[in-house]
Amino acid sequence: MSIAPLEETQAPGQTQLPPSKNEQLKQASTGLAGTIPLEITDTTSDRLSEDAAQLIKFHGSYQQDDRDERKQRKQQGLDRAWQFMVRTKFPGGRLTSEQYLLADELASTLANNTLRITTRQDFQFHGVGKGNLKQLIRALNERWMTTYGGCGDVARNVLTCPVADLLPGHALNYQQLAQEISDRFLPDSTAYYELWLDGTKFLADGTRIKVQPKRDESFYGPTYMPRKHKMAIGLPHDNCIDVFTNDLALEAVLDDTGQLQGFNLIAGGGLGSTHGKAETFPRLGDRIGFLPTEQALPVLEAATAIYRDWGDRSNRRHARLKYVLEDRGVAWFQEELARRLGFALEPAAEVGAYGVDDHLGWHQQADGSWLVGVWIENGRIKDTPERQAKTGLRSIVERFQPGLRLTAQQNIILTHIAPEARPEVERLLAEYGLLTADGPLSTLRRYAMACPAMPTCGLAVAESERYLPDVVAELEQRGYGNERVWIRMSGCPNACSRPPSAEVGIVGRSLGLYNVYVGGSFEGTRLARLYRPDVRASALVDTLAELLDQWRSQRRPGEAFGDWASTNLVAEAPVV
Repeated sequence: MSIAPLEETQAPGQTQLPPSKNEQLKQASTGLAGTIPLEITDTTSDRLSEDAAQLIKFHGSYQQDDRDERKQRKQQGLDRAWQFMVRTKFPGGRLTSEQYLLADELASTLANNTLRITTRQDFQFHGVGKGNLKQLIRALNERWMTTYGGCGDVARNVLTCPVADLLPGHALNYQQLAQEISDRFLPDSTAYYELWLDGTKFLADGTRIKVQPKRDESFYGPTYMPRKHKMAIGLPHDNCIDVFTNDLALEAVLDDTGQLQGFNLIAGGGLGSTHGKAETFPRLGDRIGFLPTEQALPVLEAATAIYRDWGDRSNRRHARLKYVLEDRGVAWFQEELARRLGFALEPAAEVGAYGVDDHLGWHQQADGSWLVGVWIENGRIKDTPERQAKTGLRSIVERFQPGLRLTAQQNIILTHIAPEARPEVERLLAEYGLLTADGPLSTLRRYAMACPAMPTCGLAVAESERYLPDVVAELEQRGYGNERVWIRMSGCPNACSRPPSAEVGIVGRSLGLYNVYVGGSFEGTRLARLYRPDVRASALVDTLAELLDQWRSQRRPGEAFGDWASTNLVAEAPVV
């Protein structure tokens, strides 16, 4: 099944508003090449032009600068300290020990000596100089790691439970399905291979092929998607990838014995918004209908084509699939999907109670070997005086050659550890200060997540990764460390750390100022609502402590913080 793009910039029936600058740029880019080939070899500048910086996102990179140095460099009459972030695509978060070791080496030699695990089961390299981009991207591809489509207006990395294929009781290989979905939505243009790999494509079987130059897109068309497009495969009893926050998702429908019966299609999730723009808001996806397993790819393709053809291409703030669903309704989406497929989906099936497992700690695999989930604070793999995460992981991976999985909670899992190797792996984890589910890791810190924000992200208006650990530390000192509460902090309302679906969401408003949201469910099935706007950083811990004290004194036995807050604090508050 192949669904070609419409020729119109907008679907029939939409108001023909002028396309945004990004749409014009994509149209004129000649398959995402633009001026990048010329600019990337220009040694007289450390940066790209604004147009090239937009296009390079499709190649998996963002142009950034060190914001800590901006003021001083400006006073010295110097340009900004330009650098690049590079993002991989690991469907389901899966990679080999060989791939991990290469990524670790490249982080040390071509980036800022850290690896960043994202909430979409990717790696990010930060602090990459323009002159190192080609070397980094080529080296990744030589070990079958791509950055193509890591960013930009295309299908992003496909999420799924990182370990469902390894644990007992799962007949379907969700990892394989995630890979098939990812492969289907990879752009056709060979500009990526020509630019970074000198026209070579590295195949998983070890062979190399010379690509024939191609610029046409059989599915995306010349303007690709209206904006980014996120897809996932989720399990209700283990919603570890926040299934309802994706543009499209497959929700597994299991029978009483745990066998997969098919999927519910979920559409219209997304968490980003813009301060002061009421037309932008977070939204959880709707169940559209039930489909058999073998229809997964055709249904996702048709649903993605609806977004491609009906998404807003004049206003990027209003360009996500969630606004198509919000503006036109679920019934319209169901009818349009049926028209494109040639049949209607069955009504959405009932699913069991929702739950979440972050997969930290030791678990036995179906084959008798072991896996261990290792906590990585805010996803940043680096060495500190307290915890040598980078050195420790490298030592373990070099010695035992485990498989690796990245989680949507920004942690890492070492898999296929032989029973006889477990004691030595446990010893090394302790030696390097690496934490799992047991020991000194507090429950509050375990469930805290932050986005990178300052000093690299150009969109951040407040601190996040550098600030949240201090917030948690003070709450621990006040006696809240044993409380199980999702706390997620983001430096801006783009919500990369998913605060709108957290029990406590902290969103940067401006430097040192935050909006506090409460009432999301621990299981990821309800959005948080605004509790208090414009909280100064100096008052943030007091605000959170006040909330936790109220919950402690008023909660029913076993009542989660988010459930209590939703009922007692924000039941009538508008979603913002």
